[in-house]
Amino acid sequence: MARTPIYFLDGKIIAESGDVRVYDFEGDVYLESGPGHVLWTISRELVAYEGQVARHPRGACLEVGLGLGICSNYILNCAGVEALTTIELNPDVVKVYKQLNDVDERHTIICGNGLDYIIQTRETFDFMFFDFYIVIDEDTIDDLKAYVSAGRRILNEGGKIMAWWDEFTPDEFKDEFFNLFDGEGI
Repeated sequence: MARTPIYFLDGKIIAESGDVRVYDFEGDVYLESGPGHVLWTISRELVAYEGQVARHPRGACLEVGLGLGICSNYILNCAGVEALTTIELNPDVVKVYKQLNDVDERHTIICGNGLDYIIQTRETFDFMFFDFYIVIDEDTIDDLKAYVSAGRRILNEGGKIMAWWDEFTPDEFKDEFFNLFDGEGI
């Protein structure tokens, strides 16, 4: 018997692979990884990406963290974007994304560790966006430090590195987060 969390009792599973499910619930779409662990909602996240990412993506772009692909699709629709490489650790997240989306020919999705990819690649990028975490805390800040440091090595001159900003982040992490990106994390 399939497991359905109580808060999705009236929702409909529209894609699933392994322990990853995508639900449509009252017009919002949710990605769940593991029992009761909601990661994103489309309607709310698109507005956040529009405000945070704005029109910074251009040229060759790198994204770490796929989720529902909301940011991927947003980046691909920005003028001047030639290609997007997305690194996603969870193969089931990639599978549900492909169940729900036709993959743009400019979009390369690689299943693997984002930091390993950044360290090992010979490619360079004009824009990088990190969105592989759920909350910003001491662990996330440490991870982001490593990603930003490694990312600067493969960032083209004039390029930009950004990361998803959670509006509910405790004040104690705000300055440290924005300082990682020269005050322009979002």
